[in-house]
Amino acid sequence: MDRVELDALAAGMAGRDGEHVFHELRERGKSPVEAIYVAARVLGLSLGQAKAALFERAAWRDRHEDWQRLQDEVAKMSLQR
Repeated sequence: MDRVELDALAAGMAGRDGEHVFHELRERGKSPVEAIYVAARVLGLSLGQAKAALFERAAWRDRHEDWQRLQDEVAKMSLQR
């Protein structure tokens, strides 16, 4: 994740609405983590709010199940230590 690139992308998206932001990030091939970071900056959301908003958007809804499974696996691994 190149934060300089993502910050520049966020600056270029200033003033856009949420649907447009999330759709464009998906079209650009950004990962969910990258999209959450950029959306939080553009839309003035916390990271948690941006994460919740990501999967509510039509552009990302299909990735929700995979993302949730990954988070569950990471949580299980951290409990096994």
